Amino acid sequence: MNMKVNIVSKEMIKPTSPTPNHLCSYQLSFLDQISPPVYNHFVMFYNHEKYDTSNNGAELSIVEISNKLKTSLSHALTLFYPLAGRLKEDASCVECNDMGIPFIEANVSSQLSEFLTQSPIIPSDLNKFIPFETEMVSEILFGIQLNIFNCGSIAIGSCISHKIADGLSFFMFLKKWAAIARGDDDEHNQAACRPQFEAASLFPPKNISGFNPRVGIKNKSDFISKRFVFNASTIQNLKEKYAVNNKGTLSRVEALSAFIWSRFVAVTHVESKSTSYKAIVHAVNLRTRFEPQLSEYSFGNLYRIVVINVVGSENNDCEIVKQMREQLSHIDDKYLKNLQEGTEHLDYIKNGGKELLKREMTVLLNFSSWCRFPIYESNFGWGKPAWVGLPPLPFNNVVVFIDTKSGEGIEAYINLHQNDMAKLETDKEFLAFVSV
Repeated sequence: MNMKVNIVSKEMIKPTSPTPNHLCSYQLSFLDQISPPVYNHFVMFYNHEKYDTSNNGAELSIVEISNKLKTSLSHALTLFYPLAGRLKEDASCVECNDMGIPFIEANVSSQLSEFLTQSPIIPSDLNKFIPFETEMVSEILFGIQLNIFNCGSIAIGSCISHKIADGLSFFMFLKKWAAIARGDDDEHNQAACRPQFEAASLFPPKNISGFNPRVGIKNKSDFISKRFVFNASTIQNLKEKYAVNNKGTLSRVEALSAFIWSRFVAVTHVESKSTSYKAIVHAVNLRTRFEPQLSEYSFGNLYRIVVINVVGSENNDCEIVKQMREQLSHIDDKYLKNLQEGTEHLDYIKNGGKELLKREMTVLLNFSSWCRFPIYESNFGWGKPAWVGLPPLPFNNVVVFIDTKSGEGIEAYINLHQNDMAKLETDKEFLAFVSV
């Protein structure tokens, strides 16, 4: 699509209230330290037909929308004060100096309807709507870009440094910011939904010398990203198919992960090669694994990756699900205590990375699920997003799941080498499950 996005202004938004002196330094946790130095990002699209009830039913102008976003953002940054600071050069902590975050405004040379109805929507096109290059992480931890379409509709693109926050922390900030913007942030709600900065006390920082957190980060030319939609009935069929020999109810993510893995292996013909190592890698939210569970407002990188070694027949989908569930069940209290000590896990990721690089034939597919996160809850006063989109992460062989707007289907953003992608998107069995 021949669409131009031109930046027209940029300013720094600072917290409404200065950060107290005793909070001037925010210590990164061990899990923050080992997280990749990239930006997580997200684009929310809003139709201009929506009205703001606090404006007596009158349609807000772009100037009013911009001012409302900036004012509420300033209040939100007071609560999430580390985001307005700067990451120290050695990435050990954040100087909470209230320097603020960039707020960029840009004009888009098209209608929102034209963009959303193009088929297919190319994830890389979403890069135009975000304030930072994904892999060019800097000392600035957060940024916003307000994109204004010719029709008056808008897209809010945001980036957050993975050195300070995971996906759930990102979405909880957006949800809180939106609540403040629409005036739905009373004292009771504010107390219940304040961020809890406890990551460094749960996972104290370590000496990570010898570990390179940039391992795996790729240039844009190293892969291609495509978006595939799976509707609710399709996912239900997969859940029923894989329920054989698996106890309990399968999740949507388990079923879809097994299906995409099996088709990836099939179309790239790795099952016919003497591959030394095959693995599915899943990111796991640790908040729900604690006893008692941590709040969803626990801020930081409170996730970990689990490597599922795929053994036996790669095309036995039911067996893959069984192996996946068994490995994920090990993320328990004992695992968390070992992780909190840190040394054993740091040695594992150091040595594991070196071992993988030595192997001639390694087949990996990385999965991360943002399903059931409050993706469509960001109502700033003019309704929930018409659609949300995910620009490509700078990693190859990655699958990211997010909910469709209904919450029942799943959109899968898949990054693969161009040759592998060409095989997958022409695979009849794969396409039979993909919605148009």
